Amino acid sequence: ETKIGPEQIQELEKRRVIRLALSLRQRIQKYVDGDLSRAESEWKDEAKRLVEVRYGEQILNTVGKVYKLAATQCIGSWTDKNKAKFEAYGMQIGAMQEAAKNAKEMEEDNVGGDEDKLPSYLEIMWNVTVIDITTTLREVVMKVLSDKSVKGDVLKKRAAAVLALGEIFENQKISNPLEKQKSMRTMYQSAAQAAMEDTLNKMKEGEERI
Repeated sequence: ETKIGPEQIQELEKRRVIRLALSLRQRIQKYVDGDLSRAESEWKDEAKRLVEVRYGEQILNTVGKVYKLAATQCIGSWTDKNKAKFEAYGMQIGAMQEAAKNAKEMEEDNVGGDEDKLPSYLEIMWNVTVIDITTTLREVVMKVLSDKSVKGDVLKKRAAAVLALGEIFENQKISNPLEKQKSMRTMYQSAAQAAMEDTLNKMKEGEERI
């Protein structure tokens, strides 16, 4: 059995950040080159498509907010930079606290089966996702905006592009609110089915031992 150690995990995360940074740089290049209207039009089309996929609105809005906060830390005023840094830190800490809170509630709640704990399971999953997004994407944006291979004016244009992209992503909403409710309901149903299958498998294993 092959085990992945801390060094391998760190290397994989480093590669992931580099890959995402290259993708972000390519996505904002038209804006940096001066074709603002075409770039923003493409971003809006992309946002409209992404927001309609399952959990798209929540994830897209979070990504947009992270982009905006990270870019503001690079080109904002002294006050705006500190405010953005504090807000980004608050997002991450808030998600950590919520995840810990839900985990504690699940541990203390001995009543009911796995199905009754699904809301807490899903809250933990979402908060872990927020932690990953805020941590990884901030590093991605900072890598793109601190590229020593380009001049300072290019970095400022990149920051403005990331800020504009973040604004579009954060404000994009699903076209049909009922679909959002359906998406959340599907998420609960999928998790319930997984929990039920796990329970049935455990029962089956118990019967085989008898």
